Amino acid sequence: MRVIRLTYLILLLLHILLPGCTEPIDLRSEDMEPRLVITGVLSTEPGYQIIEISSTIPYFGTGTPVSLDAREVRLNGELLVRDAPGIYSMGEEFAAEEGKTYVLEVWIDYNQDGQEEYYSATTTVPYIHVLETLSLKSLVSGNVPFLLMVGFQDTPGEDYYGAALWINDVLYSNRILRYYIHTLNDYSQDGSFIHYPIPEWIITKALPWDNEETFDLFSGDVLTVEMQTLSKEYYKFLEEAKIEKNQQFPLFSGPRGNVSGNISGGALGIFGSYASSRKSVTLPECPGLPDRQKDG
Repeated sequence: MRVIRLTYLILLLLHILLPGCTEPIDLRSEDMEPRLVITGVLSTEPGYQIIEISSTIPYFGTGTPVSLDAREVRLNGELLVRDAPGIYSMGEEFAAEEGKTYVLEVWIDYNQDGQEEYYSATTTVPYIHVLETLSLKSLVSGNVPFLLMVGFQDTPGEDYYGAALWINDVLYSNRILRYYIHTLNDYSQDGSFIHYPIPEWIITKALPWDNEETFDLFSGDVLTVEMQTLSKEYYKFLEEAKIEKNQQFPLFSGPRGNVSGNISGGALGIFGSYASSRKSVTLPECPGLPDRQKDG
């Protein structure tokens, strides 16, 4: 069956690409058209938290997503403030409450037909799992590379975790592939005290960074891990996003066009939440790490 399917695909491609075709090919797909995108993630960490509304670009477009204004955006019935085109906030120091359910509602005439469409989504904020310990484990005695070891008490049942790494005051996990996600639901450690390494971050004197550059580390640098207990829908969204970014697709299948979210009404995007806990550790003086004052 695979040989037949592959032969069919080759013949189809030849029919499309070789000269001499007499009939134009009309490519039609809903995924090629611009789509409404609504995104918002609530955190228990106080700060500036927003709902963002935009439109994707056409499939063959070269522009950037367009910010869109809605007539009304509400969170648990409360009208949100428009801070900028497509940006609606809960204020400067909003903090989501553990265990509380939040309902997002958006009214917008996206297709410009004179009638507003209604979109909504729901998330329940998880409870905080306190990051109790954070340590460095050397893979070579007293030298780099190091593993970051986290320790916390898991609770029985469904728990979904994420982790972000800060280096001094810079968020290192500013890209999906540098963000860590994990679930213990199907593991024997479920409900136990967890002590394990985070494999995404092997701490050396130079970590991969944006634009093929490196993020150089020095003794005395402070590494902060923010452990996040994720709502289930947010975990699933991040899981699919990481898979799509890694291009891990089955043989003979195309990449998924969009990561699935939880916005009702046909819009793309995600409305999720997480509860966070942080802990820090300082890189020690060792032969494999330069000194910032001498070498920085």
